[in-house]
Amino acid sequence: MRRLESVLAHWGLEDPHIAHRYHVDSGRLIYRVTSKTGDFLLKGLPSNTPENTIQGNVQAHLFLGNEHGMAPVLYPTKSGDHYVNDQGRWFYLMEFIDGRQMEETPEDEYKLAQAVRKMHALQGYPLKSPMTQSKERYYTWFRDRAFVNEFDAILDALPDFEKLDQCFVHTDIGPHNAMLRTNGEVVFIDLDDTGIGSRYLDLGWPFIMQFVDYNHETEEMHYRFDLAQSFLRGYYGEKGMSREEYDLLFAGAIQMHISYMQTYGPYAVDSLWAILRFGMEQKERIFNEML
Repeated sequence: MRRLESVLAHWGLEDPHIAHRYHVDSGRLIYRVTSKTGDFLLKGLPSNTPENTIQGNVQAHLFLGNEHGMAPVLYPTKSGDHYVNDQGRWFYLMEFIDGRQMEETPEDEYKLAQAVRKMHALQGYPLKSPMTQSKERYYTWFRDRAFVNEFDAILDALPDFEKLDQCFVHTDIGPHNAMLRTNGEVVFIDLDDTGIGSRYLDLGWPFIMQFVDYNHETEEMHYRFDLAQSFLRGYYGEKGMSREEYDLLFAGAIQMHISYMQTYGPYAVDSLWAILRFGMEQKERIFNEML
C-alpha cells in the first residue's frame, strides 16, 4: 500500500487511503481511494500498454466525462497531467461514482438506451475507435469447421459499416459497463475502445451477445425479448424505427457477435456459433413485437 500511496502523491490528495480493490483477478489495478479530499478510483494499467492507448483513454474520459458528464471525471496531477507512469504502470485518477451498477432489467435497459442515444449525438471528438469495422478478417476464420460455408454466407450479407453512420461509440454497451448515479443519470465506464465508429455496430452489440440467455450446462437458450424491446424503445422512442434502420442494427449485432467468436478459445466456438444462429432466428419476432 505504501507504493500506491507514493503514486497517489502525484495528485496531492489529503490523507489518502486504499479502501478496496476491484476485479482482483484482472491484470488491471482498480482501487477505491478515500481521503479528506473525497473518494476516487485509481486505475493502473501495465506499462507495456502503448502510451497512445493511454492517451486515447484519457481523451475519451475528458470528452465523455469532464466535458459531457456521461463518464467518470478524470482529475489532473499536481503538474497538470491526467496520467503518470510510476512503478511499472500507467495510472490515472478518476471520479468515484456515487450510485449502483446498472442491471439487466427492462427499466435499466430503457435508461441505458436513452443515454446511448444522447452519447451518439455528441459532436467534436477527433479520435477514431480502435474497434475494427471491416469484416474482411473474419473470412480467414473457421476454415476447418463444418459450418464455414454458412458462416461465409452470413459475412457476405453484412454491409460495409465504415460507409454507414459514424459517431462517438462505446463498443461494449451493456449494464456491465454502466453505472446509475443516485440522481438517476447514466454513466459509462470502461472506455478503452471508445471513439468515432459505427453507430450500428455499437447499437447491435447486446442483441445477440447479451440478450441471448445461454445455459452453459444444458446448452438451452432463450431470448430476452423484454430487454431488447426496452432497449429499442429507450433509443428510438415510442415511434419505433424503420425497417431499414432495424436491418442495419441487426447486421451490427451479427458482426459484433462474430468478432467475439475466437475470444474464448477453440472449445467455445461451437456454442458461440449456436448462439449466433439462435439469435438470428429471433430477428423477425423482435421487430414485429415493436410494431
